[in-house]
Amino acid sequence: MRLIKKLSVLFIAICFSLSSNAQDFNTTVTINTPKIQSVDPKIFKNLQTAIEEFMNTRNWVEDNFEPEERIELNIVITIDQELSQTQFKGQMTIQASRPVYNSGYNSVLFQNLDKQFEFTYGEYERLDFSENTYTSNLTSTLAFYAYVILGMDYDSFSELGGEEHFQKAQDILNTVPRGAAEGWTAGSGGIVNRSRYWIIENLLSPRMQDMRRAMYQYYMLGLDRMAQEGQMEKGLATILSALETIDAANQSNPNSMWVQLFSDAKKDEIINLFQVADFNTKRKVYSTMVKLDGTRANDYRALLK
Repeated sequence: MRLIKKLSVLFIAICFSLSSNAQDFNTTVTINTPKIQSVDPKIFKNLQTAIEEFMNTRNWVEDNFEPEERIELNIVITIDQELSQTQFKGQMTIQASRPVYNSGYNSVLFQNLDKQFEFTYGEYERLDFSENTYTSNLTSTLAFYAYVILGMDYDSFSELGGEEHFQKAQDILNTVPRGAAEGWTAGSGGIVNRSRYWIIENLLSPRMQDMRRAMYQYYMLGLDRMAQEGQMEKGLATILSALETIDAANQSNPNSMWVQLFSDAKKDEIINLFQVADFNTKRKVYSTMVKLDGTRANDYRALLK
């Protein structure tokens, strides 16, 4: 269990000192190059391995994650343009899942399609990263998402517990030189404002703190409770309460990117979870979700059958 997160700082430090090879992520990387023909495919195979090692072997946090506690991370990079022999442009899909206590089930924490992903990589190049200095867009982007995901994970185990990790993601954004790469500014991402800037702006905004508190309700008090014998009904009630809190936050801050990301990640799970609920509860969930995720209202109609 991630109960280590609730132990004293001293105990955490001791655990960390005994485990110099801590691993926070189980990362799988897929690289697609449908339009790239002039570059040796071996470069992309090496890049895949380099990213997996970068994400899996770095000690991102001081806590010691047990193997069954690690975050499952899937990264799919689709390279559309070859700007030079070592410079590429495309998009990256990131999906992270966190295990639900005592269930064998992983729940999606975060899912995003980053359409502004440009990077430089040479064969066998080492992926260097410093939290305080911009080294490359590749490692800055990977580290940014690592800390965003860790912040969301920690928020799911304790109320507002991910603050430190969100701040680190913000620090990474602040180190990126102006004009160095797309995706880091408020104006990036087009009409829907899905840039990295808006991700961390939403997560750290005082206006969205109630939504962060709802994450603790949804996961720790909802999903994790449901795995305990006789707690299914209470767990579902808590999840519904969390969804209503998110709806209230959305009403105060319409078109929030975070609400969009939440809906992208949780639609299928919410529909499946509430299949066992009574009709009145299903109707409340349906009413709430079509306000949060109106473009997929037809999908939520499955709750009314």
